[in-house]
Amino acid sequence: MKLTVDALNHLLRQNSWASELLRPHQGRVVRIALPPLAQSLAIDAGGGFTAAPVDALADATISLSPGAAIRHLLQPGSGAGQARLDGDMDLAVTVGKVLQGLVWDVEEDLSHIVGDIPAYQITQAGQRIRRELGHKFESSASMLAEYWLEEAPLIAKGRHLEQFATEVDRLRDDAARLQQRLELLEQKHR
Repeated sequence: MKLTVDALNHLLRQNSWASELLRPHQGRVVRIALPPLAQSLAIDAGGGFTAAPVDALADATISLSPGAAIRHLLQPGSGAGQARLDGDMDLAVTVGKVLQGLVWDVEEDLSHIVGDIPAYQITQAGQRIRRELGHKFESSASMLAEYWLEEAPLIAKGRHLEQFATEVDRLRDDAARLQQRLELLEQKHR
């Protein structure tokens, strides 16, 4: 838990704009859930995070699926809009905006350990790997979607759904007309 708070505060120090957004929410508690993990964080006077007491009630909750989190890591911004916000919307939106906008200056942190030039080279290699993983992920997802649409249909095509809805509407109308005819026939034979 302390590791999470320390990591978030480190990122907040690297992104000074974020603390400015959080400062007005001092003392508020937000629960961040990434199933199966969840953590409650309190906002301190400096616009940073502290671990909230175990019995603290959250003023807002931000829930993100593991899949959306992975998409966001591979392509920042792609997981946006997939978080579920509950409670105080102003607080949840502000914290969500902060968490989504935090950028880790990896090169700066690495330069303290290995020096400036190796840090730059490592960072460049990491960015290439991340881009390649993103392309592989997109390619695999596209391939699976095509397989599920064409070879082993688990996903319905939009045009098939529209056709099905049209046929259901036509069947409903036909059934209504048949019902009316039956009622007319019954009235004639009475």
